[in-house]
Order: sequence, then C-alpha cells, then structure tokens
Amino acid sequence: MSFLKHILLKKNLILLFIALIGGLLACKPTEKLPLNPYDNSLYFIDNRSFSIIPFKLVNNLMIIHLRLNKSDTMNFILDTGVKTALLIGLKTGDSLNLKYARKIKIKGLGEGEDVEAIHSFGNRIDLTGVFGINQDILILQQDVFYFSSKLGMRIHGILGYDVFKNFVVDINYERKELILRTHQRFKIRKKDNVIPMIVEEGKPYMMAKVVSGNGAVTDVKLIIDTGASHALSLDIFSKESLQLPEKVRNAYLGRGLNGDIRGKIGRVNYLNIGGYQLDNILTSFPDSSSLRHISSITPRNGNVGAEILKRFHLTFDYLNQRLIMRPNSFFRKPFVYNMSGIEISTPVPGLPLYVISDIEEDSPAERAGLKKGDQLLYINNKLAFQYSLNDIISLFQSKAGKKIVMNIQRNGIMMRFEFILEKPI
Repeated sequence: MSFLKHILLKKNLILLFIALIGGLLACKPTEKLPLNPYDNSLYFIDNRSFSIIPFKLVNNLMIIHLRLNKSDTMNFILDTGVKTALLIGLKTGDSLNLKYARKIKIKGLGEGEDVEAIHSFGNRIDLTGVFGINQDILILQQDVFYFSSKLGMRIHGILGYDVFKNFVVDINYERKELILRTHQRFKIRKKDNVIPMIVEEGKPYMMAKVVSGNGAVTDVKLIIDTGASHALSLDIFSKESLQLPEKVRNAYLGRGLNGDIRGKIGRVNYLNIGGYQLDNILTSFPDSSSLRHISSITPRNGNVGAEILKRFHLTFDYLNQRLIMRPNSFFRKPFVYNMSGIEISTPVPGLPLYVISDIEEDSPAERAGLKKGDQLLYINNKLAFQYSLNDIISLFQSKAGKKIVMNIQRNGIMMRFEFILEKPI
C-alpha cells in the first residue's frame, strides 16, 4: 500500500469515527437544566411537550416506573393524596445516593402514633421522558403500609404532587396510560366536562353531593385520592347530616400512615360528582380513633378513591384548579366487595406465595375454620401460584353464592376448607 493510500485510509477512518460519535451524541436525550439550582420542578427531555407513561393497575392502584438518583428502575404508586414523595421499605444494599437533612414526624390516617421520617433533599427523579433535580423525598424508617406484600410486588415509594403540579395529567384507566402535557399545549374543548377543583396543601379536592343514612342530600368536600383503592370514605364526625346507613358491618378498612384503619362499611344511596350520579356505592366509615391525626389537616368530609375514579377518563390541571371527567367503559360496573372475609398478602413480594393476613369475624372464611397465617396451596383445585393477587381479589368479589374450596398449610399440616361467598351488605 502506498504512503498516500495509507494516509487517505487513516483520514477516512477518523472521519467515520467522528460521524459515529456525532450520531451517538445526537441520539442522546437532551436536558435543559433549570437556571435556578433550587428549582424543584419536573421537565420534559428533548424539548418534548408531552410524554406517555404506562402504568400497572393492581388493586385499583397505579404503579409507575421511575429512577431515583440514577438508580435501577423502581416501582412507585401514583397518589394524588401525597404532597411530598415517600420512599418506603428501603433495604440494606439499596444504593440511592441520598442526601439526608433532618428527622421529622409525619401524621395521617390510622390508630397509631406519629411516624418518624427522614427528609432528604437534592434528589434526581427520572420518569419516561421527564426528569427533575432538587427533589424532596421523605424516607420512612419502616414500611408502615405493607404495600409490597399486599400488592404482590416490590413497592419502593409513593409519588404525587411533584407530577401533578408541573403538568396537565391525563389518566386513562382503560389503556393504563398517563399522558403528561405542558400547560401551553393544552386546550379545553367545548364538549369537555370541566369541574372546579380545589388544590390545598398539595392535595386536590372536589365538591360532591351524597345521600347517606337519613336520606338527606348533603354537600361534601372530598379529597380526590388515586392512592386509595376503595370507592368512597366518609367522615360522619365532620358533618351532622352525614349518618351511617341502616345496614353496616364492622370492618378492617386498610392501612394508613399511622396504622390500621378500622370502622364500618355500608352503602350510600348515591353520590353525585361532576354531574354524574353513581348509585348504591360501597362506602367506608372510619371510626374516630382512625381519624384523630387529621383534625389539624385541611377540613374535609372524606375522600373519593380509585374504585370510583377508575370509572372515568380524568384530566388534572392543578395550575388552573380544574378537573375534566369523562365516563369510560367501567362506569356502569357494580360496586363489589370481598365476600370471603379474608385478606391475602405475599410474604415474599414478586413470588406467588400467598397467606391469609387478616380475617373478619363471622365471615364465611372464618366460619369455615380458616385462620390468619394459613398458607394457600390450592384454590378451587388450581395451584395457588397460578393465580395473580389481582386474580384472587377478583375471585373473592365475583358472585354471591359461589363456592370456594381452599387447600392450605397450617403448622406443616395440609388442610381443606370450603365456604360460600356471601354478600354482607
């Protein structure tokens, strides 16, 4: 090879290398960092004006993927009822490069005492097509919600206001998608049903009308809570005209920030939200001990949860304090209840290993002889691990009169039980 050809070949290789590097740089997402280093907003990458974020729907809760400080992918619940993001169930070995500031006490629903958390600042969050720096995170010292075992997958935290304050947010429960848009690109259409929304302390509220026990129509202020899997919860201590229905039963209502939530469950005649009427709604009525920590929080009469919200296509516009609602294919579905009386959890999140974590007194399952701590082996002659947690929840809500056969293991002994699903209320 002549000297000239060698020089030309070397030159061509250098040009090719430069072109490849340029192409890679051109493909790399661009980030326009905020001028103010203390800005805690979220931004689109690549000069986008929208981003589509898929979510999983497990027991009515939306679970999205994100990365914290360039971590591996984490699972967070998207919850309009939360102002500051929460990191829960942090394990030894989780490397998140967190900056710690101070310890604080936080309060919410539940019978227990205030919960201790660590306030962490200056964190980076990455979602699909979106990033933010200088994000505040509250780190709970313990997993007080037990989300991972109750949802059957590792749940790392809860995210809420940080997403909704920065964008117009569409929630499409049918397609299991979030669409984030800039406010500049969003326009109200003539056919849109626009409802006033009040945003206070980072949480959205709406006015509604409800008919409860005494048949009177009562105006109520409800928090719009995508992080609550139930349909409706009413605080009968907040307004004299709110009364219990004639037929109620004692129930374990779930887990709040400050511990177990107990009370009663019944059905209200109807709820009117945004001009839409929903009838015969399964409703929770927490007792006073479960509500004692929220007396100093923004006054409200209860919350509307995801069992109702999922019946609509929702568009949240926090900036202009408005909500757009449009019924979807779930709108006419009946409000169902766990007719077995047992709650199921997974001791090892991610594995289809199921145990009874709670059981109601005088429920079909308890009368049959099942107990808290029993491990499920077979359900209706099908191996338990062939069910997802959602499958089991759906089975228990399926139809009054349905026969359930369970093979369980208790203290190393295999046992078989049968019971019939009963409509309790």
